[in-house]
Amino acid sequence: MPIITEVQLNTAIKSGKFSQVYFFYGEESFLVKTYAVKIKNTLLGSAAVDINLLELSGNPDLNMLSDHAESLPFFAEHKVILINDFNLEKLPEGEFELFERILKNVPDTTVMVFYLTGCGFSLRSGRVKKLFEIIKKYSAVCEFKPLNKMKIGDIILRKVHKQKRLISPSNAEYIAEITACDLNLASVETTKLCCYVAEGKEITREIIDAMTAKRLETRIFTLSDAMIAGNKKEAFKILGELFAQRVDPIPILAALSTVYSDYYTAKAAKTNGVPPQQVSADFGYTGAKAGFAARKYTQAAKMELGALRNAVNIIFDADVKCKSSTVNRQLLLEETVLKIIEALY
Repeated sequence: MPIITEVQLNTAIKSGKFSQVYFFYGEESFLVKTYAVKIKNTLLGSAAVDINLLELSGNPDLNMLSDHAESLPFFAEHKVILINDFNLEKLPEGEFELFERILKNVPDTTVMVFYLTGCGFSLRSGRVKKLFEIIKKYSAVCEFKPLNKMKIGDIILRKVHKQKRLISPSNAEYIAEITACDLNLASVETTKLCCYVAEGKEITREIIDAMTAKRLETRIFTLSDAMIAGNKKEAFKILGELFAQRVDPIPILAALSTVYSDYYTAKAAKTNGVPPQQVSADFGYTGAKAGFAARKYTQAAKMELGALRNAVNIIFDADVKCKSSTVNRQLLLEETVLKIIEALY
């Protein structure tokens, strides 16, 4: 069966043209789960419990899975089997033949959905690659890649309007930005804002700033964006905001260390032809972390490996000074940010 896009998947669901087997994966775990639930709700309704619904987690016993797949639905047209976080790397090769037979013989009355929200897989393993080829042969496979700020902003905009509230496109994108383009977190924060604002009223920037938690990880990534762009003014503005919020310089420095170590890893991976999906799988990145990793991979392509190495060394030297001597930590952090910007340019 073909690999399908989100648009094709959405169109098929709306038209009622379902495949017998689906396999959803990718860094955008919110959409992975959303579409699994959407298929279930379309076929069975939104009830939490249904006699024709089987929900499994991990790698189930394949003989049991086969029995459930082949059994007929009870007073309904379909039964649905949802399997969360089926681990391709843990399925023994000796069970590949049985697994393939199950996928091949799923009856028209059953829809089976594999959806990965908490585990990834690496195609560098020949065994996993072989299993994935089996899955692609019998399943509608859809990969959900990280969404950019504009696309998440559009989703937020539609969600707010559905709740009969108002928000500008720029403020919708602002929510996406401060939640690090993590669709899970953006959705939670948007729901909270809609509850706070009365029907027909607008969600303003002031309300967003007052009600939405800005994660340090998010602010550090925004800071690193400014540093990579050589925008000293914006970088020191963000740094000033963190100081105003009484964030200790040591956690900021630690977060910067993680960011630039990841940039270095991403650049090394790209230089050696390793794709971002494999980087995420190898390091166990999922959800927001996988989204960050994908963005770093793209950004790292524009940087020199030597410059990133220098940036990591600058942070290391600052960390040693910060922890082993009496220094003005805020001043040291400001100097470190300036040195990194200069090292990158």
